[in-house]
This record gives sequence, structure tokens and C-alpha cells, in this order.
Amino acid sequence: MLQTIRGRLALHFTLLIAGLMLVMLALTGWLGYGMVNDLRPRLQSIFAETQTLNEKNVLLNSANYLRGHLFPHLDRVDIAALNKEIDQVKAWLPIKSFIITDANARVVTDGSIANYRYGQPLALPREPLPGQPILDAHPDSSTLSFAVGADNRVAGYAVITLSNTALQASLQMLDQQVTAQWEHASVALLLGAGLMLTLVGSIGAMLIWRVARSLSQPITEMVAAAESCANGNLDIALPVRSSDELGHLARALNTMAKELKVSHRRMRHLANYDALTGLPNRHLFQDRLRHALYAADRSEHQIGLMFLDLDGFKAINDSLGHALGDEVLKLAAARLRETVRASDTVARLGGDEFTVVAEGIHGTADVVGLAEKLLAVLAQPYSIQGHRLQLSASIGVTLYPEDGTTADALLHSADSAMYEAKRRGKNAYCRFTPELDLAATGRLSLEQHLPQALSSGQLELHYQPQIHIGSGHLVGAEALLRWQSADASAQPGGLIARLEDSGIVAQTTAWILDEGCRALAQWRAQGLPELRLAINLAGQQLTHPDLLETVSTALARAQLPPDALEFEITENSLLETEHSGQAIEQLQGLGVRVAIDNFGTGYSSVVNLHRLAINTIKIDRSLIQDIATNEDSRLVTSAIVSLAKQLGIETAAQGVETDTQCSILQAQGCDILQGYRVSEPLPAQRLLDWAKVHRRSAEQPPQSMPPQPQQFTTSSAGLQTDQA
Repeated sequence: MLQTIRGRLALHFTLLIAGLMLVMLALTGWLGYGMVNDLRPRLQSIFAETQTLNEKNVLLNSANYLRGHLFPHLDRVDIAALNKEIDQVKAWLPIKSFIITDANARVVTDGSIANYRYGQPLALPREPLPGQPILDAHPDSSTLSFAVGADNRVAGYAVITLSNTALQASLQMLDQQVTAQWEHASVALLLGAGLMLTLVGSIGAMLIWRVARSLSQPITEMVAAAESCANGNLDIALPVRSSDELGHLARALNTMAKELKVSHRRMRHLANYDALTGLPNRHLFQDRLRHALYAADRSEHQIGLMFLDLDGFKAINDSLGHALGDEVLKLAAARLRETVRASDTVARLGGDEFTVVAEGIHGTADVVGLAEKLLAVLAQPYSIQGHRLQLSASIGVTLYPEDGTTADALLHSADSAMYEAKRRGKNAYCRFTPELDLAATGRLSLEQHLPQALSSGQLELHYQPQIHIGSGHLVGAEALLRWQSADASAQPGGLIARLEDSGIVAQTTAWILDEGCRALAQWRAQGLPELRLAINLAGQQLTHPDLLETVSTALARAQLPPDALEFEITENSLLETEHSGQAIEQLQGLGVRVAIDNFGTGYSSVVNLHRLAINTIKIDRSLIQDIATNEDSRLVTSAIVSLAKQLGIETAAQGVETDTQCSILQAQGCDILQGYRVSEPLPAQRLLDWAKVHRRSAEQPPQSMPPQPQQFTTSSAGLQTDQA
């Protein structure tokens, strides 16, 4: 009986102990399960935030990088270069669309070859500020908007629509991995709890606790590592304690941290160095210049800053291709690096513009000597892909603190000096002087007042007659722009160039067409039926999308035939854009005539003259001025006339001032004369009066050259774009 009672007590105690053990084990298992289960959503949330933050940082860094990288191309409206940059960006960002606009939010390019949206207004979600890109997240996509420019100057905007598919897939995969690991951890925990159930008392409970702790520790370490990554610390190395799923996840997190570190290092390099030449870019250049100024201020030393622009690079780039042009830039950059000292900084600002910061110099002689060395090495021939190319450079030279005490002031002064060196004939350096700054200020003032001059009627047209050299008959007139301003003495020359810089060349061209066609219609109605009008067409306007419509509208409004108009285009305009030839063909398709202006000073080829079916070649005035005294000029003009006759092209000489010049040109076979020997430019009504007088003199018995008609004087208050 006692044995039975003992047995029963033993059974009871055994059951009690077993129950207590079960409760303890269940409680321990529940606590362990709860710890792991609580870590799961936290880990998922941190991973998602980390991945999203990294994606956002990459996009914002990309925007800051592209802001300065796209600026020079957008500033020059180089659509081909912008499209090339867009294609490169698409290789490392999941882009749905990439649209670049001008400062007025009108589309410059959408990255496509057709570029159908060109010129269309684009509604910006919010107007980005310089250096402050805007990232708007949506369920399926994100929109990255930023201003394109340099410093505080905004040349336009870029709006990038990015697909969120890759990010969502990455987050989903990460969530699946965490879920899988959590399931594996849960199974392992349950197995451990079942095993511990067979052990005795407290040992079982302790073992269960240790198993739970050992299972949760790797996840805790991963959580800590993920939080560290989210705070920007990528120098983490999780211990890999096993080869199971937790070990695989730890290795994956270590790999992700290394890849992010490499990516961030690469982005920092892209943000500070030019991808083509490896030189510091504008951002790093400005940083180094500021540090150099700070060091020079403390040590009371001087600093030399040089601004370089390659002469003739654009012609090579356009005619031989961008790939060869890139090789030229890389070779030029290498020569610059090899010439300067190790302590000096050579940077590429964009395009064919470079800067050199020379620290620790002792005066003007040092920086001038370095400029002469740079001119010499850059002028050496470039042998690339079977081509032997010849380039030069224009260099602007400034000194700190003599020419400026801030980085912006020094760079502005060097830029002004470089343009003066280019104006003086290129392949030269120019030391900055305060007068150059005054000239630049004058040009800026002119550009600021031009829009008001157009709207207030201060611009007007004068017309310079063109006569046939054989018959003496009036065949045409060239329209020349005048600015009637009370402050004409303060205006610099180059009105057309200033119009292009001020951004109103399209409106001005439309006004010139309307005014000129109206005057031509009146002349034809009053006895000059065969007269044609020549109008200069700026290179920027040549490929404007509204040009054909503007021309057609002006002709229709004046009821003139298309061949009554002749557009004069400079030689260099043919090389300024890739589509200039197509634009000329479209103009000829309307029936208007096309002339090459200032022929003999640019890069025209016989192939272009033949391919584009040019109607008239206008020989440059520089060749006409000394044709009577310079044998070379006579040979060149004779060759031009002979070539034109063989191609069936009419020739016109501009800037003719003497009878001797007329006789030589007549003997060479030139067709048309224009210049002060014939008449100075006249207002519309006075040209009609002049034509009547000239007609009577031309009807007299022929001489070797028609007598010079009566000259009229004009006011000097106007600013003309050219002296014909």
C-alpha cells in the first residue's frame, strides 16, 4: 500500500515537476519566441529605411553632380552633348524620362533623337533652387528635379522620372529574406524547446534560455549593423558564426556594406573629378582655389590663376566627331598636367575650358612664364587616329591679391582676360587689367538694354545698295540694323552678338523680316520690280524651330515671292551646329536665296558650297581693302571668283570704296559690288530716292565703271551691325 502511495506520490511529484518544467519551458520558449518575433518587423523596417535612404542619397548626389556637368552643354544649347550625357546617365539610373529645359522651363531636349517636345513649356512641380534638388516620391516612380547651372547662375532645369520597380523589388526581396530567416529561427527555437523538454529541471530551462539567446544574438547584431548603416557608418563587419541561413545573411549584409562604400567613394570621385580627363572639375577647383587663397592670405604669398580656352577645338569636334574631340581634350589635359608643378592645380571647367592655379609665385614674371610654356605645349601637333591636328590656346592671366581677393572675382577677371586674348588673334595670353572689366560691364549693360530698345522702337533698318558690276543696275540691298539711342557713344560694337547673348535674337529676326519685306514691297511697287533684299541670319537663329514659319509669314504678309529674299550666313555658322546644312536646305525649299557672308575668313569647303547649292558668295571686306596693293589678296579674290564661276555661284564684293578696287574686281569677273563706293547705308525712303538718281546715271552711255552716284549723309547716332 505504501509502495502504492509512494508510487502515487512519486507519480504526483513527477507529474508536478513535469508540469512545472513544462510551464517553465513553455514560458521560456514564449519569451524567446517573442524576442525573435519582435526583432523581425524592426529589422524589416530598418532595412527598408536604410535602402530607401541610400537610394535617396544616390539620387541627390547624382543631381548635384549632373547640375554642374550639364551646365556647359545647356549654356551652349549643345543638344547632341546633352543627349550624350542623358544616355550615359541611363546606364546607371533606372530612368523613365529625362527632360532638360531652359531657364524659362521650355524643353531643350527629352533625350530622344527626334526631340518632339523641343520648345514646349514644362510645368515644374516646384522650382528647384541652385544646389537644392527636389525628390518627390510616388508609389510607382520618383521625380528628381534640379537646377542646371554653376554657382548661383541657372541655365535651366532637369526633370528626371525614375522607376521604383528596382527599389520595390529590392525591398520585397529583403523582406522575403528576413521572413525566411525568421521562420528558420522559429523552427530552430521550437526544436530546441522540444529537446530541452526531455532534460531535467533547471538545466533544461537554462539550456532553452541559452538556445533562445544564441538564436537571437545574430539578429540583434544585424539590427545594430543596419542601424549603423542608416547613420552613415559603412565600416561594419558582422561576425559570421555559422554556415546556416543566419551566416549567409550576415555575409550578405557585409557584402552590401562594402558595395555601398565603393559606390559612395565612386560618387565622391564623380562629384569632384572630370570623368573624361581625370582632372579636378569645377566643384573641386573652386574648393582648392578657396583653400589656396586662405593659405596665401596667411603666408602673404601671391597666387596666379589662368583661364584657358582651346582655339579651333569646336571646328575639330564638329567636323571629325566628338570621339576624336574627346581624345584631343585628354591629350591637352595630359600636357597641362605635365607642364605645371606638382603643387599647382589643373582643372577642367567644361567643354574646352581649363584653369590653372599656381601657388607660391613671386610676381607677374612667374605666371607669365608659365603661360608661355602652356601656350608652347598646347600648340604642338596632336597626332590622333591618323590625323595630325594643330591647336592653340587663349589664356587669361590674373594675380591674387592684385586682380581680386575672392575666388569669384579672380575667375571673372581671368575669364575677361581670356576673351581679350581670343579677340586679339588667339594663341596668346592676356594679363588682366581694370579696363577689361569695364568693357565687360559695358557689354552687359548693352545686353540689358536691348530688349527695351526692341520694344520701344529704337531699332531701325538702313539699306546698302548692291549693283551689277557690268550693267551698273541696282539688283539688291542689304538690310543693316541700327540702334537709335541717346547714349550711342557708350555702346560697344557687335550688336548681333549682343542680341544673341540677350536671348531676343528670334524676336529681332522676325521684326527685321517684317520691316525689310514691307520696305521691299514698297520699292517694287514704285518701279524696282527686280530688287531683292539681303538679310543677315545669325547662327543661333539658323536652326531655330520657328524660322521657316517666320519667313513664310513675312513673305505672305508683304505678298513677295520667296526669291526676293536672300539670307546671308557666315562661314563659321555652317560649323556651329550639326543641323545647319539641313536648315539651309529647308530655306532653299521655300525658294529663298542663300549667300555665304564674309567668305575667305572661315572654314568653308568646296564640298559644302556644292552640296548646299549656295546662290551667292560675298567676299570678305578684309580681302577687298588691300586688293590694290597686296598681291596675295588679289590672288585670293581671283581664285574665289574663278571657283564660284565653275560652280555656277554668283560673287559679290563687300566693302568696296575706290575706283581701283572696282576695276580689279571687274577684271576678275566679280558680279556684284557693295560698299561706300556705291553708297552708304540709307533709310528706306532715301534708298528709293537714291535708286531713281542711280537709274538715270546708269542709263547714260556705258563706261568702264558706272559713275559714282550722289552720296547721302546719315546720322551717326545709330549703331550698325556691320559696315558693308
